[in-house]
Amino acid sequence: MNQAKNKALSGFSMCLLFFTMLPQCGCTAASALKGKQGLDAGTVTVGMSKADAEQILGSPIREWVMSSGIVYRVYDYDAGVPPSTADASACVFMDVISAGLWELFLFFEPLPELRKREQMAVSYDINGMVIGVFDHFGDFDVLPADGRAEK
Repeated sequence: MNQAKNKALSGFSMCLLFFTMLPQCGCTAASALKGKQGLDAGTVTVGMSKADAEQILGSPIREWVMSSGIVYRVYDYDAGVPPSTADASACVFMDVISAGLWELFLFFEPLPELRKREQMAVSYDINGMVIGVFDHFGDFDVLPADGRAEK
């Protein structure tokens, strides 16, 4: 009788543990599928001041001045974490084979996020006003001499 009671209690505790952890399962998969928002670089617009642009983007990583007085500054910003179906599928697979137990370890040591970095070049006139915004700027991109972005 005592042995049957211990088995029933053991089964009950396992079910209780399983249902307690059930809301945790899929949390990592859902966040991998959703991604995370980065800095909205679209808030930097033509006509704003250099101080306002740098408050949004931070300090520039490079700067140069054209002979016409146009100042170009390049900024590096956090573009967020793009959604990944491959990472979400891997998390679902891990949830299935481990019954969600592996996500308990993420409580103590979270997975590193693969954040995406982008560069943006911004041109300023001699008064320190934005006259051109060049998002997704690459090292070999050619910028116009007048500092204005084509529409």
